[in-house]
Amino acid sequence: MSSHSFEDGARLADRIASATGADPSDRLLHTRGAWAAGAFTPSEIAASLSTAEIFAVPSTPATVRFSSTLGGAHGHDGDPSDHGMAARIGDLDLVMFTLPVFFARTGADMIEFLRAANSPDPASAVPAYVARHPEAAVALDLAQQARPAASFTGLTYHSVHAFGLLDPTGTNRWARLSWRPLRVTQPLTPEKSHSRPRDYLRAGLHRELPARFDLVAHFPSAQDEVHDPTRLWSSEQSVTLGTLTLERAEGPASEPGFDPLRLPPGIAAPLDRLARDRSAAYLAAQHRRRG
Repeated sequence: MSSHSFEDGARLADRIASATGADPSDRLLHTRGAWAAGAFTPSEIAASLSTAEIFAVPSTPATVRFSSTLGGAHGHDGDPSDHGMAARIGDLDLVMFTLPVFFARTGADMIEFLRAANSPDPASAVPAYVARHPEAAVALDLAQQARPAASFTGLTYHSVHAFGLLDPTGTNRWARLSWRPLRVTQPLTPEKSHSRPRDYLRAGLHRELPARFDLVAHFPSAQDEVHDPTRLWSSEQSVTLGTLTLERAEGPASEPGFDPLRLPPGIAAPLDRLARDRSAAYLAAQHRRRG
């Protein structure tokens, strides 16, 4: 990463901390989390779609961090919010969310939204943000429809960015990726979720294992806006690239610094600005936490 990019990332991280009131020594977003470990096994078709090494070998160790958004370190897991799943598989980091699209196209827009959501009057500030940024409406409408999760392992997680799958002929095919659980759990009512301990998702993870997720590549139609992370795609065309099996609720010896743009040969980086801004802010925030 260039010094210019690092400085940009540091400024983004500072502005996120200012907007949310986050402790600079802690995670800026998705503060509460739980670790799991396992392995990824590619499907038979995966190697024909991408030359990435994880699709060419029988199995690759995987480290995963599940996380929750709202409330910071002291929030309640029953608050309906966007949950995250960050996975490191070989040379690939996949940082995904339960929302299929994002509420901002750039880091600057994201900070503007966070300031509105954390303002003294979010009931007025958030609609005002949407009026200025109508592209945010889809993600925020989906977020408002969300119900409390019963488990981390029963949710579908999405990349809001399109990644390029480079096949053995050098052809690039853009796709959004998602983790689709093989054992879906139904959401809870707000009353039932809040009758559980504040950290019930994290505390209950070990009881959900082993758990399996399919890695699914979703392809756009000709009419879809491929590189706009705020737009849903109309196409339902997809293929399964492999299966992640999580066996153990344990963290790594040293925490991986997840980076949305840490990609192996065979997978091309997203072209949207938000992906670059997220990567810069993540790396700067990690540097700050490590002192």
